[in-house]
Amino acid sequence: MATPITVGERIVLHLARYSKNQVDFDVPFEVSQDGIGEALRISRAHAAIELKKLKEAGMVTERISHIRAGTVKRKVYFLTQGGEEKARNLKDFATRQGIEIMPLLDLRMCKGEELWTQLNPELRSLLARSVVFRKPFKRSALPQANVNLLPEDREGMVDMPPSLRLSVPPLMDRPTLKEAHSFAADYWLEEGDYVERLHHLLEAERSLEAQMLVVNHGRRLSRNCGPELLGSLRSMQQVLPRYAREVRWVKGQVALRTGDHGYGLLVADEMLMTGDGDEMLDGLMLKGGLLLRQGKAKEALDNLKEVARQRPSPLLDCDIAMGLCLSDRQEEAVRMLAPIGRQGGPQDPDLLEEVYSRKAEVLVHAGRREEALANYSKALGLARPGDKSGIYRAMASCYEDLDMRDKARECSRKAVSRK
Repeated sequence: MATPITVGERIVLHLARYSKNQVDFDVPFEVSQDGIGEALRISRAHAAIELKKLKEAGMVTERISHIRAGTVKRKVYFLTQGGEEKARNLKDFATRQGIEIMPLLDLRMCKGEELWTQLNPELRSLLARSVVFRKPFKRSALPQANVNLLPEDREGMVDMPPSLRLSVPPLMDRPTLKEAHSFAADYWLEEGDYVERLHHLLEAERSLEAQMLVVNHGRRLSRNCGPELLGSLRSMQQVLPRYAREVRWVKGQVALRTGDHGYGLLVADEMLMTGDGDEMLDGLMLKGGLLLRQGKAKEALDNLKEVARQRPSPLLDCDIAMGLCLSDRQEEAVRMLAPIGRQGGPQDPDLLEEVYSRKAEVLVHAGRREEALANYSKALGLARPGDKSGIYRAMASCYEDLDMRDKARECSRKAVSRK
């Protein structure tokens, strides 16, 4: 339902929040025409018309003043004594009617249904496309409007309030929601964020494109993933036969890396039941890795050694070495690691980065932190641009254990910066 409080009355209530600033030399941007329009989600022209009416009614006064952090003076507006009285009466009226005032004055406080019912079709489309984003996005990606509806920061980024992200999508019909997710999926393609693109492709029911994305980019994504990616992968049920093996492999690796061992074991069992020799070995290797992370070293080694007999690889050797470490066979594990990564090893930089990282993990468990740091440094040198926080966190831990506090703090800072 539309609120019985008019736009002019919303301006009075808005300005009442800044009465304390009347005597300031530098006043807030929110008391200028642009600031009022942005705060109340009305156009500057609409704000000017309403302010003229309020001036004529003796509710507001106008003056030229400096704006904080601004370079020029602007017209600004404050309530007169009559305006202050009007604001008090409006607050009393709102209380009696059970109307919440703050959602009318601040988008972050606004309830989805209240906002949705006030908007025309053009602005509803703008809001629909905005609220499906899970991460901040560029305001320039969306059409301009004569109402400042979206909370845009100084860098031109929009981060919608969580309350609206949760409450507005259920108000949309299915075609509108699909179109909004489709728009977001194409936005993230341009930005190169395939985790977000996959999420929106699935929500837009563009299943074929989602499967192709996993096939083309899943292996790289699986090396640096989180619960958001696993959530999207778990929702992929009907996969075309030609993509099924690759999708299962990515699902398993992401489950392994995010610690969802139960789901990972279900995927491993699916792989083992396909009857395809190569995929069955993938499933056995996945199962071994999951058992290893559950601390079941003996069972893990049985699976991993069976794979190694048929399809040896440096990553598999790292997992076997970790199993030996967990079985208190550290010296045997270190001997097994010695040749890994030397000349003649894998040529793929992404694979070699992972080999060095996994080798370093085993060396940490073997108590050889200096050697672990050398391998983490090699992994860091091979890492592509992007999030390297995992490597930096591991290095910080090693430096802390070696009582090298300055180096530990330096790596911790880099881990937080995610570069």
